[in-house]
Amino acid sequence: MSILNVCVIGHSYIRRLRDYCMQTETDNLNLDPKVFKVSFRGKGGLRLSKRVFRAEILHFDSISDVVFLQIGENDICESTNSEKLARDIISVGQYLRDGVGVKLVIIGQLIRRMQFASCQNFNVFVVQTNEHLKRFAEPLGGIYFWGHRGFWKDFHYLGPDGVHLLCTPAEDQPMRKFRCSIRNAVILHSNVLRPPLCHPKREPGEMMWQREEYHHQHHQLKYIMGKKGKKEPENRRRLTLSMCYQILIMNFWQKKL
Repeated sequence: MSILNVCVIGHSYIRRLRDYCMQTETDNLNLDPKVFKVSFRGKGGLRLSKRVFRAEILHFDSISDVVFLQIGENDICESTNSEKLARDIISVGQYLRDGVGVKLVIIGQLIRRMQFASCQNFNVFVVQTNEHLKRFAEPLGGIYFWGHRGFWKDFHYLGPDGVHLLCTPAEDQPMRKFRCSIRNAVILHSNVLRPPLCHPKREPGEMMWQREEYHHQHHQLKYIMGKKGKKEPENRRRLTLSMCYQILIMNFWQKKL
């Protein structure tokens, strides 16, 4: 079985994540090196509009199978059009898929900042852009939107500068959570490229996240299957093929416990 090459691309969040993974000896995102090979391309202050983004960051000598993209926050200013920003991010994903030949592109949800560290409506634009990204990515094959968990209740995950994730010797949970989020995205979505023949190495607390996701989606599946012949309520979210596939994956993991 060939190893899947994964490249994590983005701004300073990714550069800091790479440094954190090296310090904690999880430079492969704590993934099984027999299944995944992870590399990082992170550059502080990276923006979609900068020439260096396409000239250096998006240039591949060896094409990756999977790319996780965390970009867009640095492009937000007071005059930002959130729909245009989302389309620009999606176009990068399409370039990676169609122009470079990447099999699977995962676009990470934009993350909020403290008010003092950004423009006045920064967080409003973040929410709007995420909504557009989710909607634009849904019908596209090979391009997926990924929502980070644990970064929306408050701002406790941010460091003193109000921009970057808190990561100190005494408190590294936000950065650890960010690493786990990207790791989970790679595991779940890469299964469309190859069936899960073996159970990936788990991190502490990961099964709790997997159980929650499994039970939530399994409940939706039972509801729909149990209502055969009856009209589904308008506000009931329909399962996509991707969600059904994830249910099968979760079911496989459950049996492995």
